[in-house]
Amino acid sequence: MPKKRDNIKIIVSGLDYAGKTSILTALDKKYDFRKEILELKPTIKVEYHQFNFLGNIVNMWDMGGQKMYRELYEKKKDVYFANTDLLVYIIDVQDENRYEESLDYFSIILNYFVENEIEVPIIVSFHKFDPEIRGDENINNNISTLREKILEKFPSFKILFQITSIYDIISIVQLISYGLSVFDNEFFNLSNLFEKYLEILGCTALILFDKNGIIISEFYKDEIDPSIYVELLESIKEHLFLLKRMLEEKYEFDYNFFTLESKLLSYMHKIQYKKYPYYISVIIEETKKELLLDKFPDFIDEVTSIFKKLL
Repeated sequence: MPKKRDNIKIIVSGLDYAGKTSILTALDKKYDFRKEILELKPTIKVEYHQFNFLGNIVNMWDMGGQKMYRELYEKKKDVYFANTDLLVYIIDVQDENRYEESLDYFSIILNYFVENEIEVPIIVSFHKFDPEIRGDENINNNISTLREKILEKFPSFKILFQITSIYDIISIVQLISYGLSVFDNEFFNLSNLFEKYLEILGCTALILFDKNGIIISEFYKDEIDPSIYVELLESIKEHLFLLKRMLEEKYEFDYNFFTLESKLLSYMHKIQYKKYPYYISVIIEETKKELLLDKFPDFIDEVTSIFKKLL
């Protein structure tokens, strides 16, 4: 497990038009991003995005994927790939004709890490897996084949595979959140705590955000009815949207209740630890509201205790 650091370097890489910049734009904008994405032009060389995560400065390197830039990165690997803490590699699942080209470029980056004995956690995003193609048998088979090829060629790397679409903001948030979670041992204590209180509170979902909408920890009920799952995602999106509005309007509140159609309640609570605001989102059955109110203070105390070690 990597040690905690003050600065984290994350490379976001892949071929041109794979959707790298769209992912970062969607993550930043949360909701008001589609028009901007349609107007995006290919990234020139490298663009940098910076934000705070658990007291660390995160530097995202959005690396242009055109052939001329890939050749430049390959010539100057030490400039671009040294000191990488996390690689997020994006593959456009809809561009079947460029799968091999994408895997070749991915190999160039990973071979640099191998040659220099650099242990880098990796997330591979099978991107543009949009709602209208999710039932496409050919696309799903292609994703399975790509995954097998990557694992077979690089068995020594810790690789997490995710499926993403700009039309599913939760998939974008989770893509970055899971990667950031590797940077502190206490994160796993936090994860265990959320699993414990999911059962104590009888929650359907329990999620911790930072002010940027980055998911720090989350747990969900093992079996969720598909119809409720749709409402669950809408509730999480509502909380992300609420965070965005709070930042824009400098609006402060402690919690918010609203009822969902399936007799679920959505609850969001703000935790202020030192100078950092965090938000816990709870999705729970209406019948368990009193249990939530009774046990929630204990949960907050334990979360705050872990924060003291994380921050």
